[in-house]
Order: sequence, then structure tokens, then C-alpha cells
Amino acid sequence: MEQKSSTSKQDFTDLKLARNILQDSRKEIDQIDNELIDLIQKRTSLANDIVLSKLTLNMDIFDPKREKIIREKIEKVVVEENLNNNTKNALIDIMDILINLSKQQQKEIINDNE
Repeated sequence: MEQKSSTSKQDFTDLKLARNILQDSRKEIDQIDNELIDLIQKRTSLANDIVLSKLTLNMDIFDPKREKIIREKIEKVVVEENLNNNTKNALIDIMDILINLSKQQQKEIINDNE
């Protein structure tokens, strides 16, 4: 998961090379950001199917078992990829944001259908 840079400290002593590395890295980050946005939209769009299924199954929007599974999955990835605590905490924060976004979407769908 966590990728190491292929550049060395020596590469950054050359100003032109450093500018090129900065520009290339920013382009790649922009591409990754666009992919993340697409994935978040895709994930959020599933809220309609999820909430209608939960209503049919007489389930609450808040599903502590599911949220626990997601947290355990993050913990497993952190161990497998040997990620540091800052990355682990950031991943948990990001997933909490995504979970809350999904719950908000589900609540809006319920309110719109009433």
C-alpha cells in the first residue's frame, strides 16, 4: 500500500531535476485525487441500495457490526503493510468520514421517500 519514492536525496541537489520531480509528483497526486473522488462518488451512490435493503430488512441505518468489520479491516491492512500509527489514524479518520457520509445519504433518502 505505502509506496516508497524511487528518488534519492542526491536527486534534489539539482534544481532543475527537483522542479521536474515536483511537477511530476503533483501531476500524479492530481490523478490520484481524481481517482479518489470517483471512488468516493461510487461508494456514496450505493447508499440508495443500502438504505432500501436496510428498510426491507428492518435494520437501522447505524450498523455497529459493519463499522467494526471496517475498523478491523483497517487494522489488518496496517499490520500487513507495516504502516505507522499516523497512517493508521488517518485511515480510520477517512473511513469514519466515508461512513458518516453514507449514513447522511441514507437519512436523506429516507426523508425524501416519506
